[in-house]
Amino acid sequence: MKATHNLQRTISISVLIIFLIPLAGWSQPKRIKPPKRISKVKSADVFVSKSFELYEKVFVYDSLTQAGIDIPTELEDAMAEGAKEDFDGLVDVTPDVLDDISNTSVFRQAKAALNMNKARNALTFCGATIKNYFLGTEDED
Repeated sequence: MKATHNLQRTISISVLIIFLIPLAGWSQPKRIKPPKRISKVKSADVFVSKSFELYEKVFVYDSLTQAGIDIPTELEDAMAEGAKEDFDGLVDVTPDVLDDISNTSVFRQAKAALNMNKARNALTFCGATIKNYFLGTEDED
């Protein structure tokens, strides 16, 4: 009885190890999804949408390079130009966001804060990825 219990436990642990270790080694960071609902604060919603447009471009580029796909120069230039336009759109909207959020109801402020937090996470990923590609990692030095 005790031997079969030990055998079952050994088999179940080995199955977990076989299936979970490869997944941990090959997984990319999970894609951050944009907020499902808008906050009805126009400048905050524009900021969030521009942030996620930039995030999508950086995430696609990162996924392609991690997969080892050679990206044509024309496509890289188009992606860089699109990213620059999205970043310029972010810079244009940023000064108005805090004023617009503070002049709305508490519920809209809370929704805008949640959406802005998701946008911050997306922009953090963009910054780290861009820094990694342009400056390289410490391992490469």
